[in-house]
Amino acid sequence: MSFLHSEFFIWLLPPTLALFYFWLTQKPLQHRWLSEAVVEKLRAPKTTMGLKARNGLFFIAAILLISAMAQPVILNSTPIKGKKLHIVLVVDRGAVDAEKSRSLALSTLYTLVGEEIELAAFDNRLYRIAPRSNDGMILGELIRHLSVSTKPSNLTVIEEPLRQSSADMIVIITSKTVENQGYFAVASPADIAKVHQRLLVLREKTVLQEHIPLFFYPLGTAMVLILIALSSMSKRRSVSVVTVMFLLGSLPHKSEAGLFDFQLLREAKEAYESGEYEKSERLYARYQLEHDSPQVRYNRANALYMSGHFERSRYWYERVYTSDPLLSERVRHNLEQSKMQIEKRDTKKKHHESHAAKEASVAYDIPSLLSSKRTAPTTRLFEW
Repeated sequence: MSFLHSEFFIWLLPPTLALFYFWLTQKPLQHRWLSEAVVEKLRAPKTTMGLKARNGLFFIAAILLISAMAQPVILNSTPIKGKKLHIVLVVDRGAVDAEKSRSLALSTLYTLVGEEIELAAFDNRLYRIAPRSNDGMILGELIRHLSVSTKPSNLTVIEEPLRQSSADMIVIITSKTVENQGYFAVASPADIAKVHQRLLVLREKTVLQEHIPLFFYPLGTAMVLILIALSSMSKRRSVSVVTVMFLLGSLPHKSEAGLFDFQLLREAKEAYESGEYEKSERLYARYQLEHDSPQVRYNRANALYMSGHFERSRYWYERVYTSDPLLSERVRHNLEQSKMQIEKRDTKKKHHESHAAKEASVAYDIPSLLSSKRTAPTTRLFEW
């Protein structure tokens, strides 16, 4: 047996021991004026559990609750499939034989399909083509349409960024010699076989073991001990069950996701897949009112981007706060695309306005029109 979160013992056990030490060793208030023998003669016969015994039960229950929070488990010897590997695939754009380089890149990609693959290219600079993704079809299309560079390729420009990468494996498609032994250089089909062998080894290292949770045993025992300790109190200290139920029922609580929330989420996903992006965005907005999360904001921003609302999509991409590295990379990539679309539209709009102003100055060069009033454009606010 082992504990998944043994840090709870470090955080909670010392203060708990100190608290119960002072609690169990303190003297009753009446002992300040009367001796213990006198107090025993004046005390009525005990019909319930004593104070020290009851506090001892609370102490044992506290230790059991800390053990339950530490999540005791039994590890099963049967391994199960682990997480997907993070692989960086770098393609040489300045290769002499561009078609051969592209073919080797596609063959390597098909060997790595199923893992989280990050695509990059380089000549005398390093270019990021796509963030981590397991969509082999899209990555294959990006490789097929990768343009050939006329600049000479330089391996030194990619050494520092790749050294800082936390990827499980880095594959470089190039005909040049790679000195770093931590990378895999693919210059022929035989090198792809080596990449495949390394992939199998990494997959064996990332397998996990199934664990059987045991936290409910100490938790249930602690609840039983607390119940025994509370039931041993005298009647003058008992609390009405009706009063307790009323107080618990009057506390404000937040409802969790129900059947209709999952149905709303499914409708939003179906609308997005069928091309109804504005409907999908409205459904995600309704779902976000009750259950806000980084994933919901990301999906809503995607629906806004596909429907052409680039400013609003940028707004929600900038407000996706997450510690998930895969989600962060996708958000950063989509945010750059949104900003690019906004810049293109603004540039096109300025060019159109300047062209229209030139035509207006030529066609309407009449004194009577110069004194006419111009009407301001109407701007509608988006209704939420």
